[in-house]
Order: sequence, then C-alpha cells, then structure tokens
Amino acid sequence: EAGESANVAQQDDKKISGTIVDANGEAIIGASVVVKGTNIGTISDLDGNFSIQTSINSTLVLTYLGYLKQEIVVGNQKNLQVMMREDTQVLDEVVVVAYGTQKRKTVTGAMSKLATGEMSDMPVSNMGQKLQGKFAGVQINQANGEPNGGLSFRIRGQASINGGNSPLLVVDGFPTTAGLETISPDEIESITILKDAASASLYGSRAANGVILVTTKTGKEGKTNIEFSSYYGWEKVSDRGKPDVMNAQEFAHFKKEYYEDRARYEGYTGGVPDVYKYPDSVSNGTDWFDILLRTAKTESYNLSLTTGTNKMKSAVNINYSNQEGVVLNTYAERFSARANNLFKASEKVSFGLNLSGSYRKSQITGGLGGGRYIIGSSFLMDPQLKYRNDDGSYPVSYTQPGMFANANYYRVLTERQEPKREINAITNAFMDVDLIEGLKYRLSANVDVGNRISEVWRPSTANGGMFSAPPRPAIGSYETANYLNWLIENLFTYNKTIAEKHNLDFLAGYAAQKSASEHARINASQYPDDEISWFDAAAVKTGEGQLGNTEGVWSMISYIGRLNYNYNEKYLLSMSYRRDGCSRFGDNTKWANFPSVSLGWLASDENFGMSLKDAVSLNYLKVRASYGKVGNNNIGNYKYLASIVTSNYVSNGAIASGRALNGIGNNNLTWETTKQYNVGLDFGLFNDRLFFVYDYYWKNTEGLLYQIEIPRQAGFENIQSNIGEFRFWGHEFGLETKNFVGKDFRWSTHLNLTINRNKAIKLGTNDMHIGGNANYEDYNRTEVGGPLGRFYGYVLDGVFMNQAEFDAGAKHSTSTVGSVRLKDINQDGKIDMDDRTFIGDPNPDFVYGITNSFIYKDFDASIVIAGAVGGDIFDGTLQWTENLDGVFNVRKEMAERWRSEENPGNGIVPSTRSGTTEPFRYNTDRHVFDGSYLSVKNISLGYTLPLRKNGYISSARLYLSGQNLFTFTKYPGMNPEVSHNGSDGLRPGVDISSYPVSRIFTIGANIKF
Repeated sequence: EAGESANVAQQDDKKISGTIVDANGEAIIGASVVVKGTNIGTISDLDGNFSIQTSINSTLVLTYLGYLKQEIVVGNQKNLQVMMREDTQVLDEVVVVAYGTQKRKTVTGAMSKLATGEMSDMPVSNMGQKLQGKFAGVQINQANGEPNGGLSFRIRGQASINGGNSPLLVVDGFPTTAGLETISPDEIESITILKDAASASLYGSRAANGVILVTTKTGKEGKTNIEFSSYYGWEKVSDRGKPDVMNAQEFAHFKKEYYEDRARYEGYTGGVPDVYKYPDSVSNGTDWFDILLRTAKTESYNLSLTTGTNKMKSAVNINYSNQEGVVLNTYAERFSARANNLFKASEKVSFGLNLSGSYRKSQITGGLGGGRYIIGSSFLMDPQLKYRNDDGSYPVSYTQPGMFANANYYRVLTERQEPKREINAITNAFMDVDLIEGLKYRLSANVDVGNRISEVWRPSTANGGMFSAPPRPAIGSYETANYLNWLIENLFTYNKTIAEKHNLDFLAGYAAQKSASEHARINASQYPDDEISWFDAAAVKTGEGQLGNTEGVWSMISYIGRLNYNYNEKYLLSMSYRRDGCSRFGDNTKWANFPSVSLGWLASDENFGMSLKDAVSLNYLKVRASYGKVGNNNIGNYKYLASIVTSNYVSNGAIASGRALNGIGNNNLTWETTKQYNVGLDFGLFNDRLFFVYDYYWKNTEGLLYQIEIPRQAGFENIQSNIGEFRFWGHEFGLETKNFVGKDFRWSTHLNLTINRNKAIKLGTNDMHIGGNANYEDYNRTEVGGPLGRFYGYVLDGVFMNQAEFDAGAKHSTSTVGSVRLKDINQDGKIDMDDRTFIGDPNPDFVYGITNSFIYKDFDASIVIAGAVGGDIFDGTLQWTENLDGVFNVRKEMAERWRSEENPGNGIVPSTRSGTTEPFRYNTDRHVFDGSYLSVKNISLGYTLPLRKNGYISSARLYLSGQNLFTFTKYPGMNPEVSHNGSDGLRPGVDISSYPVSRIFTIGANIKF
C-alpha cells in the first residue's frame, strides 16, 4: 500500500513551464509564481519565462506589483501562457504630483490621473480630444473643429475678467509656453490634473486656473520595446444641425412676396425683379455651405523605442501626423520627435537629458468663422447663384437685386493662402545627487524656444467679402514671432522613516524663470498682378505699427517648500508654501505668498471590527480636507506702468510728432488670488471592484483686474486695479466599477459627474455690470449677485396680429401692425433698452463623462461618452438668417411670416415691412436654446492577433475607431459645445458660426517587435 501511494504521488508530480506577459504582449520580468499553500515558488526571467515543480491538483498564484493577482489550477496543463492585467486601483501606485511623485494612498489633495494607454484607440492629433469626458471637475469643450485645435479647458469653472482662464501646462516639470497641440499623444505616459489649491499651490502665482501635469515616456530597466503604430482615416461633417436656410426656389418665393408686400404697404412701384418673378421654375440651386466642405483624410505614423539597463534608460519617439480640414484649403501637419535619457554615473550621481521638438505647418483661412465672414456669409448667399459657371470658369463676385454684393466664397477659400509654420523645441537637463541617506539634490535647467512665421496672400479675385465684393487690390503680409522661456531650479528632497511608522518627506527649492518674446509684421499692397504672391513683389510695404511690432519680457523668482508627514500611512498631513516675485507687478506688490495645508485619514486602516467591514465589503476609505491660496499672474507685461503713445502736436504752426501718456500707472497692481477649500472622500468596495471619489470645493477669487473709475481731473477716466471678486463652488463625483472580471470577458466602467456654480461678488468701485450694453452682439452680462456670463436681452411676445393688439400693447418706436411684439418688462407702456432682462444661462447644471471598456479573449472595445445637462446657447447666426429685409437668404421658417391680418403666419415671425424688422434681430430669448447634449466621442473595436513566436513581431493589434459619431441634443445648431470666445468665463456659449466639427472614421495598427 505504501508503494502504491508513492507511485500515485510520483504521477501527480510534474514540471510546469510558462510565459507571463502584460496586455501588450510584453514580458513581465520578476513576477512571483507560488504554489498556493506552500513556500514553493519562483520568479519569471528576462523573457517572462518560468518553470516550477508541482502537482496536478495544485494551484499557482501569480503576483506582480501593479497587476491583478491571478490563480491558475494546474490540472493537465504543461505550458501556460499567462497575461496579467494592470490593477488601476493599486493603492501603492506612485502618481505624479507637483515637483515629484507620491504614493496614491497618501495623496491628500484633489487630483485626477489618467494613463494614456487607456486611450490608445482614439486616433486624434491633439491630446486634449482624448481627455474629454475623462475627469471630474474638468470641462473640455471642442468649441470648433479646426485641425489640431479648437479645444477650451476650464478646471472647476475658474474664470477671470482680464487674467485668462486656461490652466497651466507643465511638461515633465517644466511650465511651458508651447501648448498640448505641439506634443504627439504617443509621447505621453500619463496626465495628472491638479484641481484644488493644496495640490497646485507649489505652482503659486500661475495655478489659479488649475494645473495639467504631462509626463512623457521613459525607458524601464530590463526592457527593450520597439513599437510602430499608425492610423488612416476619413473626416466628414454630419448633416445634423446644418443651417436650414431656403433653397433657390423657396428663396425666390420669399423675394417675390417681399416685393409684393412692399408694393402693398410701402408704395413700392419697381415690380418684382426678373430673377424672382417665376419661382416655380427655379431649381433647388446651390448649397453654398456645402460647397465649402469636403471629405478629408487624416493620418498618423509613430515609431517609439524604449530601453533600459541599470546604467542607462532611454525613450525615443518620432511622430508624423497630417490632418486635412473638412473646410477647403485648410490643414494641420506636424512632425515631432522626443528623446528622454537617464544616465547613472555612479551609485550617488545620475544625469538626465530630455530633448523634444516639433515642426507644424497649417492653414486656417482668416475670417473663416466667428461672424458674417466666409462660413457665416455662405448661409446668406442667394442659392440661385452658381459657384462655377457652365463653362467651368468661376465668377468673382455677385450682385442680386436688393441684396448686398458678395464674393464667390469658393474662390475666397481656394485662392487665399495663409500658411503658418511653427517650430518648438524643449530641453530638460538635470542632475540628481544622493548627498546622504534620504537627502537628494536636483539641479535642472529647462529651455523652451519657439518661432512662428505666418504669411497672407489675397489675390484681387479673393480679396473681399460681404459688403465689399471682389475684385479689390491684392494684399499680402509677412509676420514672425518668437519666444524664449527658460527655468532653472534647485531642489532638495529628504525622506525619512522614524520608528517604522513616522514617515517624513520634505522638499525645499529655489527657482528662477524668464520669458522673452518678439513679434513683427509687414503689410504689403500695390502688387502689379495676381501672379506673384511673395510680399516682396508689392510696391508698398509698411510695418504694422507699435501694436503689431512688439517685444515683451517677464521674469520670476520663486522659493518653494513642502512637508508631507504620515503616521503608518494612516494619518496624513501635507503643507506647502511658495513665494513668488514677478516683474509683471508694481514695485509695492511684486511678491506674494501661496501657502496650503491638507489632511487625510485612512479610516479603513482603523480597527472598526471585522463585522462592520464585512457588512459593507469595505476595503478602502480615505477622508481628505484642504485649504490653500493660488494666484493668477496672466495679466500681460508692463500693465502697472504708465504707457506712452505717439501723438502729434502743433509747434510754430506746423504739425510735429511727439509722445503722450496713454494711461496712469499703478504700483500697487498685483496678483489675482484664489483661496480654496476642499473636502473629499475616497472609498473602495468589494476588493475595489467599485471605487468612488467625491469632492466638494469652495473658492473665492479676489483682486480681479478691473478698470476702476477715477476723477477726470486726472486726465483719464479709469485706471487698472485689483477690484473684483468671484466665488465658485461645486461637487465632483467619480465612480469606477469592474462589472465583469472573468478570464475570457472583462467589462469596466468609469463615470464622472461635475456640478459647478459661480457668482460675481464685486465688480469695480460701483459694482457696474460687465457686458450686455447693446441690442446686438453684446450677448453676455455679468453682474454682482448672479452667475457669470448670463445672456441679456429682450423677451419676444409674438406679433401684433391686428390693430386691436397694436393699440393695446406696449410699443417700440418702430412698431406697427405685423411687427414683432416685445415684453414690457418694466411695465412703463413703451419698449426700450430698460425692458431687457436675463434670458438664459450658459453655465450647465452639470457635466459628465462615461467610459465603458470591454475585453473578450483577443477582442477589445471601448465607448467614450461626454455631455452636459443645462447650459444655454445663444445662436447669434439667427440674427442674420432671420433678417427680414430681403438682403440675405433666410431660414425656412421665415416663409411663415405675417403678411396680413388674413394671412398672419405662425404668430412668431413678423412682417418684412421696411423700418419695422430691426427688433426681431435684437438679442432675444428666441435666440437662446437649451444646450444639453450627449455626445458619443469615440467607439473603438480592436483585435490582437494570436501570433506564434517568430523572431520578428512580438504582438500586433488592429482596430477600427469612430470619433464624434453621434450627438443627441435639442440645440438646432451644429455643435452644442460651441463657444466663440473659447474658455472665456464671462462670454461663454455663443455661436456665431465656427469651423464645423467632423466625424472621423479610422483604421489603425499597433505592432511591437
């Protein structure tokens, strides 16, 4: 019996071999493989291979830092192929913070991190598009569809009057001048958003609008990866939201009736022009907006190499992207390269050198959107007109009866040349020295340099537009701008653990930064003909003047310090301090202090008793609170100085040139300061299959730059000072769930929701409102006690349908029977500017984002959704497309206008009677729409090819992707994220025509060698 048992045991004994890789097929080195319930184990080698002696009834437990633990029953298996998945909720994960890194579990500030590997299937050239819908508290809108551009960022709704609203961009620790559009998304390892003052205060005077930390890829010890990725796609503008203006036949009917009504009510005797006499014989004509568009291509190619040993680590990335615009003759082309290198000179000293650069060439025709320019004018063209003659030639301009003269906007787009070339280069060099145990010193030198060259060529056949149709004399220009931004930092860090439970992390440093820029422009005119576009061919060349040829310099010195302390990684304390001195401010106020303090408590580490933890399956709970001050120095250079301008004067009866004061200086001009409180809660349930983050913030921005009134005896009416105050508060929710975690099928969901609120507290000495001062175009008003940037105007109240209604109603000076009726807000019996009121609020009730990721065997898929609820949009294009003067094409609904008491129309659109139509074009609630939307930003489907070992390719993956696929909204315009003024918090939500956002369909491949 004993011998028989021994034979059975011997049969059960077996040697198991296997290979451990990550989701990308890369070998995982040093993964632990242990026979469950024993001390028998091994680790994977440089190729991810392992072998271990065990039995068929045993279970192998595989673990590796940052990856999910796996358990595999041996059974009859002899060769295992194991793919380990990253554990995005590992609390010992190291995250990038201001001036360093920190364990995720010990972070006490409000920040969000995203690894760019989670967005590899979103084939866009601008990294910002990949971030939409990913972060709570961060609103990223694609305000227009310009190639590699068009994005606006606002963190926690922050706004300023004159100091800008864009967050600070920090690339590998360097606050750069260049934007995200200069960086290839393939270069980026991760992005961290610093939202509260406690996490951002080490950036002091530049952190009021939040901070975006970009970390680029580096080499890893023991790994060499070579990867090639590429995608090719097509872009097309959706039909949803295109302007619903009349076709040629409908417009001919409108114009015929327009002249008939003039004859009936105004004594017109000229008859109906021939082109409109017989509208039923007119074809549908030209869709002038459609001829400006095309199906465009987009492509990208990227090659990356990462490698590392114990002496050297390197990452090299080369990228080329080319995106045609869906508008004719527009494009954006970029070539970028990066090399990040780390060299270990000895056990105590290491050096780093990061080099990156980009060359971009683009063309976005000037005057394309933002008013009645090329796109806006295309809505208004008479659709009877042809952009191309039957013989193949192209008309230069048009003049239709009763309409303004116009250019051929097809020629304007295709013949105007406005190329822009931009070069940016960034260098980061640093030295790390281990002075004594726990104490390190870093010296870093950073340089960001850039140059931009812009040219303009408008031949006589394309120089002009509405009101001033071509041909007009050809013009050109040549413009150049450059900048140099450098930063030197000296940083000391000290880490110490006392009695195994008291953990200290101290940072102290000194930094000096300087930025200089130049700009010059030459205008050219009197060209001999349209043959030579170079500006040197012009007979007259003039400088732009003192506003166009400028030079600016600013500098800053900073002292920084931070102390992180935790007791047993359970009770957490962080204190930060920065003192900035900046040349942009007055002699009396050049220095400012920016302190912060934050606390955290890992309540889940307390011994509450197993019954409580088990009852709610709670495995992680952290409570956070913080307070801090940050600033905004983005006010421009020399604003505290009295400016001087050129001014002529009379001397001895002749005019002589001289100089005169253009304003009064203010030596007390200083930073805009934001004080912010934050409380937060993080908790994980069911082994972190459900992870929830909540933050509440409250912040007050004081010292907003504002023009205050002064006695005219001073020679000027106002002076710029720090008298303005805004308040912001809100809630942020983030939820991550692992819905299925099976071997073959996995599904996870990331959801975020943000509620932002704001209010103006103080505006100047007299609390005078900002904006909303005109009947047209000045759409937004901000006043004390209310939200920022609300729409201001009149309330429509139908049409004076008959004489009785006209006699009984409050009237405008132009009112008559059949004209529009406006509400008498102040009930004084007449309609004037005192009857305007708030007619909409562009601030959304909340914004949200949802990402679902799926993996089934070798297939993977993801769906990214972003949207907003509430938040109105002012469609300013209606002020043209509902112009009833007969000078423009109009919306189809204008056919339902009032023509007589017997034919009153729909009761909304008034008559075309001359002199009465203007109030219908005022800023009114008719132009305000609910801007709620849900946008499917991206859908991707990928397949990883099951390759055998071949000595050439280690992994290959193909994918299909669709960008901006669907938008669900009640807004009738093309883009519910539109905002003509970008991230301007005082003038949001205005649509006055913009570059259309397109759908993008791509096919791509990722190949690793």
